[in-house]
Amino acid sequence: MKVYALVGPTGTGKSYRAPHIAQEYGIDCIIDDGLLISKGRIIAGKSSKAELSKIRAAKIAVFYFPSHREEVKKAIQKLNPEKIMVLGISRSMVEKICERLEIPCPEEVLEIQDLASPDEIGMALAARENEGKHTIPVPLVEIKRNLWGGFVDIIPVVVWRWFYSSHEKTVVRPPFSYLGKLVVTENALRSLVALLLLHLPWVEKVEGVELHRLGGGMEVEVECVFRRGFPVAHFGRLIQGYLRERVEYLTGVEIRVVHVDVSGIAGVPLTSAALSGSKYEI
Repeated sequence: MKVYALVGPTGTGKSYRAPHIAQEYGIDCIIDDGLLISKGRIIAGKSSKAELSKIRAAKIAVFYFPSHREEVKKAIQKLNPEKIMVLGISRSMVEKICERLEIPCPEEVLEIQDLASPDEIGMALAARENEGKHTIPVPLVEIKRNLWGGFVDIIPVVVWRWFYSSHEKTVVRPPFSYLGKLVVTENALRSLVALLLLHLPWVEKVEGVELHRLGGGMEVEVECVFRRGFPVAHFGRLIQGYLRERVEYLTGVEIRVVHVDVSGIAGVPLTSAALSGSKYEI
């Protein structure tokens, strides 16, 4: 199976371009926002655009939930396509989807900026930002058969003539686009990370939390003091996985990298042989 990635920022027209690219490259299936699509039909999955919450929508898009993930995995195994294209905002997001669906990492990465003109991308962004318009690369009948019923607003095609061709698509306004936006500030995220750390039995004190934007996600650096009796290297690595999983679950923010600095052990002087140097970096 050969996997293609179609990547680009949110709202730049990836879902619109996907059917055209699939035809050009002879691609059998498209994975877009939680759906497995083949030849204009929804084969399996559920669309993130049916969700009321933007956080839940983000989780659906990356196949976070086991039942959703297993449904699509089984459908892919049954279809056994020669070529499949995965849409995402970044290569790392596509790779995460591939890992969860147990398909190969992308061999070829296509950038939306190379496939659409600046004017087309600008129009797509304006429609997304100002009017909450999203595209699903399947006909309207597939939307009604498989997805929301009355939960979604179907946007009349006439207002998006430029967005259509011989490949049928449906323009919708998802619930989360008109129920308000959720913004997670860096201060709130920093406080959440510190709180999560303090709930761990081996963390005595959190001395600092730093956040840095990295691609479409965040890089987290934490400095903490451990309690005695817990192996630093082992439990530091547990922190890395724990923070990535819990922060993504609670906020929808993708944590790309976690650095853990153990600056001390409670009750043990820094000059002790228990710490080689002033801290452990994990």
